[in-house]
Amino acid sequence: MKSIEEITKILSNRLQSCDLCPNRCGCNRLLGQKGLCNNTDTPAIYQHFLHAGEEITLVPAFIINMSGCSLSCPTCSESCRFGKNILPVICAEKYAQAMVEYFKRHGMPKSIEWIGGEPSTQIHFVLETSWYLKKLGVSVPIYLNTNAYFDVALLDLMHGIIDGFVFDLKCSESCQNITGGFSNYYNTATQVITRAINEFEGGHILRHLVMPGHVECCTKPIIDWCRIHIPNVIFNLMTTFHDFRPDATIFSLPDCDAAKSIELAKSAGLTNLMINGNYINR
Repeated sequence: MKSIEEITKILSNRLQSCDLCPNRCGCNRLLGQKGLCNNTDTPAIYQHFLHAGEEITLVPAFIINMSGCSLSCPTCSESCRFGKNILPVICAEKYAQAMVEYFKRHGMPKSIEWIGGEPSTQIHFVLETSWYLKKLGVSVPIYLNTNAYFDVALLDLMHGIIDGFVFDLKCSESCQNITGGFSNYYNTATQVITRAINEFEGGHILRHLVMPGHVECCTKPIIDWCRIHIPNVIFNLMTTFHDFRPDATIFSLPDCDAAKSIELAKSAGLTNLMINGNYINR
């Protein structure tokens, strides 16, 4: 496990020609340049709050929503908030201290989740703040809630700081238009997910949001992949899709797609199956 000083130095060097995600924009974020994720080296957080709507194993969770993303999914419900109402957070140590004071007043959450947008685009601030939280005595698990579209080598820097992962596996290799057309999304994400689950002990969760018309081409292959490669992960099948775009032709998941996806998940024999955040058959 590397020291926080080593981690900070490594990430600072990488931000000078940013290569944190497979887009490898090469911008100098230390000088305020922005790549596809639209972030510099300054933390961009647009809200933080206690949340009871996550998986039952996580709630109440303290959620930290970070602006920007390494993907550009056309149906994203959060991207309209990126860059707006950014909180005045700059110093990781002071932010960690403020969180601890909040927990003293409102009670300790069951978990802390760095979420997005995509928090791996600001992993330097995530890791430094999380390190300070642990130093200040916060013992609840800290999760990275991520699309897994980041350089797999970043996992080496997370040991001892990040306790677990909430992964969002969006689509199969054949339908990467769902992620905005990132052709290497599926291979990158499955590599990151597999390695993280093998190396980190935390109670990891893999989410899959069923998309209209994508049960056979995406949901079924993803369920099969999880059954073969990560059979013990908590698999959360989500049938809550909603397209917020004003020109959307299908606003929510058709009942037939929801029923079919649930049937596929139940018949796969997954050890820890959730439907929309709650265990079934328990």
